[in-house]
Amino acid sequence: MEAAEGSGVQRTGKRLFRESLWVVGGRLLGIGTAIAINVVLARVLPPSDVGVFFLLASILTFAGYVAMFGLNAAMVRFVSERIGVEDVRGAEAALRQGAKLAVASIVIGSLLCFVFLYFAGEQVFGVDNLSVLAPLVALSVLGSATIQLCASLLRSFHDSRLSILLTGQFGGPLCNLLFIGLTVGSCLLFAPTLEQVMIFCAGSLCLLTPFAIFCVHRIARTRLSQIEQSDQPSHVLPMATLLLVCLPLMLTQGLSYITGQADIWIGGAIVDHEELALYAASRRLMLLIGMPMQLVNLTVIASIAELRAQGRLQDLQRILRSAATLAAVAALLVCVPIMIFPGEIAAFIFGPYYAGGATVLRILCIGQVVFVSVGAAELTLMMSGQHMKALSINTFTSIALFASGVFMTHHWGIVGLAIAWTAIVSLQCIGFCLMARWSVGVWTVMEVRVLRAGREMLATVTSKLGKARNNNAI
Repeated sequence: MEAAEGSGVQRTGKRLFRESLWVVGGRLLGIGTAIAINVVLARVLPPSDVGVFFLLASILTFAGYVAMFGLNAAMVRFVSERIGVEDVRGAEAALRQGAKLAVASIVIGSLLCFVFLYFAGEQVFGVDNLSVLAPLVALSVLGSATIQLCASLLRSFHDSRLSILLTGQFGGPLCNLLFIGLTVGSCLLFAPTLEQVMIFCAGSLCLLTPFAIFCVHRIARTRLSQIEQSDQPSHVLPMATLLLVCLPLMLTQGLSYITGQADIWIGGAIVDHEELALYAASRRLMLLIGMPMQLVNLTVIASIAELRAQGRLQDLQRILRSAATLAAVAALLVCVPIMIFPGEIAAFIFGPYYAGGATVLRILCIGQVVFVSVGAAELTLMMSGQHMKALSINTFTSIALFASGVFMTHHWGIVGLAIAWTAIVSLQCIGFCLMARWSVGVWTVMEVRVLRAGREMLATVTSKLGKARNNNAI
């Protein structure tokens, strides 16, 4: 029995290692192309239009979460659980039910985004020409939500190679490259406007959507055919059950995104678009610090549901804490130079104007370090059936961010907004970590002992090198 469990841990570890290699490579490409988009737009558009683009991108992403209706997490959970117990027919039933719900939710979410922007965008955010921009954003939501849902389903079958290429705010690295190509190509012919840039965004997402759907259909059919159906009765997922799970998941993801990104909305409603561009550019640089945690989430999401369904909580905690430690070390390596040279790095990437966001960037970095250090705590709650507890934390922090963010921004501008965001996000992450321990029974926070051992090893190596130099000098 112990040998079987040991072999199961080894198989899980090997699979996670293989997946992590693809996730790291693909996510590096994704972050690189996302930053490239920001660099191109910062040099093509004036700062005021850059601020509006970042605002529309934030609204687009939030609407995408609403449009997915929590299916990106629920489907990974249900399909992974059925695969974990070799219930092929149950996994197929979950996929069919999810597809029906996805069509309705994504269309409705896109329409709601259009209605909000068209009728309230100018009054709330001061954005002009919404008769053109609103339908383009809604069309982008349609493509983005579909692609992200397809990427999540691919992770259910542990296909990190394709899923990572489709994961990202604008549809992943493939879509980012298409977006960049269209934007840079247009610069050779004319100076693109904000409206034309949004056309490129919507077009790249819609062109990639059929490819994403085809990949999910092919991979699902191939992987399920390789699994031998167990003798246990098949579990058919009722639509009512799926709705009851998806609704709190959608609310949890939406509120989590609000806590993570509503500062852009607050800034868009209060400060000038030029100042918003400074703040949003600093937020984009935070992608580099938060990237290791994104890699961890993408790697372990399916394994959380599988290991918990199999009752292997010790293995789950070991994987989560090890992953969090690696992510924290990588994040600190990236964070240190940004904290020391924030203005110089911002100016080098986006242009001289954006060096003015140095103070904001330093403050935001603190919140990202806390976010990475606590590990995949929120994801653990969501994939373990504890989404209502995650929802309660997100509800509190969302309200707190709006209240403190509006107050701080009115009094201290974008610096006050950065302080409010950092404080609220740090409290939220700590709350998720504690709740994961109490509700699921696992710690997700990084292993401090590993860092202490690494520091001792570094001190030993440094001491030996110093002695070697002294001997050579003698």
